[in-house]
Amino acid sequence: MKPILSISLIFLCLSPFAFSAEPSPAANAIVQNAKEECARFEGGEFHATEQAISHHDFTGDGQPEEIVDASQFSCSTSASMYGGSGGTFLWVVVDGKPYEFLANKWITIDFDGQSVLLLAVHSSECSDTIGPCYRALVWSDGFRTAR
Repeated sequence: MKPILSISLIFLCLSPFAFSAEPSPAANAIVQNAKEECARFEGGEFHATEQAISHHDFTGDGQPEEIVDASQFSCSTSASMYGGSGGTFLWVVVDGKPYEFLANKWITIDFDGQSVLLLAVHSSECSDTIGPCYRALVWSDGFRTAR
């Protein structure tokens, strides 16, 4: 009886983020659109890695939102279908609505209990000079940003 109770307690303590869920209809639609776009371009074959959809809680409600990262997509007939020097497409799905961004790289960080999406973006978003440029985005009934 004790082993069953112990195992049950371990599962109850695990974060809901540890369990992989089926992608939402909005995330599925983004991936399907990318797949169809690839097929339309000279009959390309589409591939997405397991990291194409990740989960992060931006709203603070304990339920993870999805990030669909096109840098994890590939198309056999196009080297740059989903991005270029300006960045790669990234969608954050909140309550079924996708928010689209362009980023060269991204991470999420916890800043005093608030999830922050940090995007490395093209330098033209900061100035006319070449150099690093970042956007920090937080959720507050929509994404708010500071540049």
